[in-house]
Amino acid sequence: MPARHPRRALLKAGLALAALLTAPVLSHPARAAEKLVFMLDWQAEAEHGGYFQAVAEGLYQKAGLDVTIVPGGPGMSAQQMLAAGKIDGTIGSNAFYVLNLVEAGAKVKAVASMFQKDPTILMAHAQNTTSLADLKGRPIFLGDPSINTLWRWLKSKYPYEDGQIRRYTGSLAPFLTTPAAAAQGYVTSEPLIAKKAGADVKVFLLADQGYDGYSGLVMFNDAYIQAHPAAVKAFVAATAEGWRHYLHGDAAAADALIRKSNPDMDAETLAYGRKALVDNGIVEGTPAGSNATGPDAIGRMTAARWEGFTTEMKRLGIYKAGTDWKAGVDLGNYTRGL
Repeated sequence: MPARHPRRALLKAGLALAALLTAPVLSHPARAAEKLVFMLDWQAEAEHGGYFQAVAEGLYQKAGLDVTIVPGGPGMSAQQMLAAGKIDGTIGSNAFYVLNLVEAGAKVKAVASMFQKDPTILMAHAQNTTSLADLKGRPIFLGDPSINTLWRWLKSKYPYEDGQIRRYTGSLAPFLTTPAAAAQGYVTSEPLIAKKAGADVKVFLLADQGYDGYSGLVMFNDAYIQAHPAAVKAFVAATAEGWRHYLHGDAAAADALIRKSNPDMDAETLAYGRKALVDNGIVEGTPAGSNATGPDAIGRMTAARWEGFTTEMKRLGIYKAGTDWKAGVDLGNYTRGL
């Protein structure tokens, strides 16, 4: 399994698994509660705000859960650890992670999608870019996991060639000093880093350009789902409520927990990330208020969307013809989705 693409050069090396599980950053006990170890896909940031809001407000405790949240980080694969049964649950950063695990035969399932839109972007210098088509022939910095997945989708939509690929190592410096370049990132973070460096950038949210993969997927080990179905449902419901409150309520307590878990995180970045999640409909979808979007959409997944995404990626040769998304997705009764 590939690791999530690098996000920030300043992040420190990941902690050892033994240290994480024996000395967790956050543990929220509950009386006679169901124990659950949930690992983030990266170090704590705004993209995890709903989980920390649920901890801060005691939503997991009220749901009868004793949830321990541990951070991910560089050099760590939460999805591999989930497949090995080292943790109960984790986050699948995008739909590719789920299908990769299906092809690997891992006994894990995605039970909800806390992001209705993937926050992945391509970012270019504004002075010479008005559309993604303008990036033809220009250097594009990509995280390693995207080269054999998302890049193939981009090439199917735009006149790109493999010779344009440059590896994104976690630092935006090469992008910032190359006016013709573009870079992959998250709408919640990289644009702010570029702005702080004095760059004027044009941001393209790929979800608004036709990329329809789920993101922020809540995943559990099959054994845990079978043994504790009520706990899985309660966790999804409490996390969805945490996201509603984090986006539209007082996020101060959650942000304090995020900064405690990840001291490299600053208040400005958290505020920017939270606003970007709202403005771009990442968690609730857009337009807000329709039947399939808004606060009630948090966590939803549909068979039709999974089928459409998988079919398209098979057409691009990313997955085998026999790959079945149902082997890695449990629509069950864990959300109010269809």
